[in-house]
Amino acid sequence: MKVLLSWLREFAPTTAAGPAIAAALSRVGLAAERLEGDALELELAANRPDCLSHYGVARELAAALALELGPAPDGAALAPGRGAGAIHIDAPEACPHYCALALDDVAALRPPPASAARLRALGHRSINPLADLTNTALFEMGHPTHAFDADTLRGGELRVRWARPGERLTTLDGIERALAADDLVIADAERPVALAGVMGGLETAITEHTRRAVVESAWFDPAAVRRAARRHTLHTDASHRFERGADPAGPRQAARLLAARAQAAGAHVAGFSERGSAAAPAAPIPLRAAEIERLLGIRIEEFDQARILVSLGCAPAAGGWQPPSWRADLRREIDLIEELARIAGFDCIPAALPAFAGAGTPRPEAALRDRVRRQLLGRGFFEALAMSFDDAAACRRFAPAAAPVELLNPLSEEAAILRTSSLPAMLRLLQHNLRYGVAAPRLYEIAKVYRLEQGRPHERAVLSLGAADEGLDLRAWKGELEAVLHAFALPPLAAEPADAAWLAAGRGARLGGVARFGQLHPGIAEAWKLPAFVWLAELDLEALYALGARPSAYREPSRFPASERDFSFLFADGLTWAATAAALRIPPIAHLAAITPAEIYRGRGVAAGHYSLLLRARFQADERTLRDEEVQAGADEIVRRLLQLGGVQR
Repeated sequence: MKVLLSWLREFAPTTAAGPAIAAALSRVGLAAERLEGDALELELAANRPDCLSHYGVARELAAALALELGPAPDGAALAPGRGAGAIHIDAPEACPHYCALALDDVAALRPPPASAARLRALGHRSINPLADLTNTALFEMGHPTHAFDADTLRGGELRVRWARPGERLTTLDGIERALAADDLVIADAERPVALAGVMGGLETAITEHTRRAVVESAWFDPAAVRRAARRHTLHTDASHRFERGADPAGPRQAARLLAARAQAAGAHVAGFSERGSAAAPAAPIPLRAAEIERLLGIRIEEFDQARILVSLGCAPAAGGWQPPSWRADLRREIDLIEELARIAGFDCIPAALPAFAGAGTPRPEAALRDRVRRQLLGRGFFEALAMSFDDAAACRRFAPAAAPVELLNPLSEEAAILRTSSLPAMLRLLQHNLRYGVAAPRLYEIAKVYRLEQGRPHERAVLSLGAADEGLDLRAWKGELEAVLHAFALPPLAAEPADAAWLAAGRGARLGGVARFGQLHPGIAEAWKLPAFVWLAELDLEALYALGARPSAYREPSRFPASERDFSFLFADGLTWAATAAALRIPPIAHLAAITPAEIYRGRGVAAGHYSLLLRARFQADERTLRDEEVQAGADEIVRRLLQLGGVQR
C-alpha cells in the first residue's frame, strides 16, 4: 500500500518528518518498506483492510503518536429515490447491501487538479474525470465503487445475481470471459455488465461521450470475490479490498462522499437507490484489567485503555467495548488486549522468563530422528522441506491405493490435497536443485503423508530420499538405506523385487514393509524433465519408530595381535554372500574375529556362470596370543565349510 505523507497529514496533523512517521507506523504493525520523497510504501497484514486507505492509515498514525484524528470528509445527504433505477438483489448471501447513485451532466465534471496529481504520485494514470473521482475516493476512504454509463444499461435496472449458463462478459481490459455459475455479477435487464467486486464490463464503461452515469457502491462477500478473481486471473484495487473484507458500513458512506465530490466538480445528483442494509454491529467485547496484566505483564491504566481504543474507533458500551464496523478482526477480549499492546508499544513489556516447572521428557522418536539426520548428513545428504499440499494426479502415480484428504479451499489445483506420498515433492526438489546447477544433489525429507481411512484423515511419518547421481546403482542405493535402517532395532532384511509403477523395470526393490526404493521410471523422468539416473526411496518412519533404537554395544578391542589368512574360492553364481556368511558363522569357528569378502572377480580364467571370491579372515583372542596351530585349525575349518558349499579352492 502506497500513501502520500501530505495526504496523511490532512487527517493526522503532525510536524513529524517522513522517517519519524515511517518508524511510528512500523512500531504499530504497519511495516514501512520504502520512503521516497512524499510517498511511503507500507507492508500490510491481510487482516487489516481498514488500512488500505489514507484515512485508515492516518487513524493508525494518530493512535501511534497520540494525535487527534481529523473528521472524515463530508458527504452529501442522500434520500432514496427512483433516479438510479430499480435495484434487485437475487444473491443476498453474497451482496446484502447495494447502493446506486445517479449522476447527470457527467461531461461537465471538472475535478480539482490535486486529484489527478495525487493519483499520479500513487502510480495511477488519469482515465477520465469520473474515474478520477472514484479512484480518489477509493484511496482516501478505502471503499471501492464502480461507474456505469447509464445510457448503455438496458431495462432501467441493476440486478445482483449469479451468472447463468453460457453467459459471457467482456471486461474493461478488453478480454471476453466465459462466466461460471458461481461468478457473482452485476447485470442489467438483459446481460451481465460487471464481475462484482472485481472489474466492470467494457460495453457499459464511462467514455468521453458519457452524459449520465450510475455509480454502484456495495458490499460483496470476500469468498465470492476471491473465487472470481482467481478464476479469471484478475487482481484489481477493488478485488484486493473486497477479498480482505471491506467495511460493511462503507457502501452508503462512499455514495455520500462521491455525491458531494461530484456536485462540487460540476455534475448533478439525479437520484439514489438502495437495497438491503449493513450488517448488524458486533456484540460488545468485555475487557478486564486483570486479564490485561496477566497476559502482558504490565498494568495499563483505564484512562490509557480508553484513549487507545477510542483512537482506533472502538466505543464504550454496556458490558465492554463496541468494535468499529471496519475492524472485523476484533472479536474477543484477547484481540482488544493485542491492540493495547500494539499501540502502547511492545518495548514497554518487560522481558520475563516463564516459571520453571522441570524439564520435560523428550519423545523417543526425537532421538531417533536426530540419529537419522546425523547419518544422512554424514553420507552427503541435505535436508529439504516441502509443503504438505500436493497435486492429486501426481500423488496417485506414487500411491495409487491411498484415499486422499481433499482441501475445501485449495491454493491451486496443484495443491488440492494433503499429499499421500512424499515422492512428488522430492522430484520437485531435485528438479529445483538441478536447475540451479547443483551437481549430483542428494536430498532427504522427514515429513508426513495423509490419507483417509474409514472416512477419517490419518497422518503417518515417512522419510523420503532422492538423488540424481550417475555413479549410483541399485546396490549402492540399497547401502544408503541400510545405513539409515541401522539406527533401528530391525532384524536383517533381504531385499525383494518391487514392481511399483514409478520404478524402472528391474531397478526397484523393497525391504520388508518399511522401505521401497529404486531408480525412477524413465517415462516419469522424461515427463518431469529429469535425467535418467534419479534414485528415490520412501521409508515408513512410523513403523521404524515403533521398533525403537538399535541397542548400542561396545566390545573392548583385544590387546593381543591378530593373524590374518586369505582364501580364494570359485563359486557358482547362485551362491549369495548371505548364504556364505551364514555357513561360516553358524556354528562359530574358534577364535574367528571377522571374515570379509575382499574381492569378487569374473572374467578371464573363470568359467562362465561362476565367480572368484577372495575372503580375508582375522583370528584373535582377548586373553592371549594365539598359537600357529590354533590359527591353522580355524583356517582348515573355513576351507572345509566352503568346500561343503560347493566351492573350489584356487
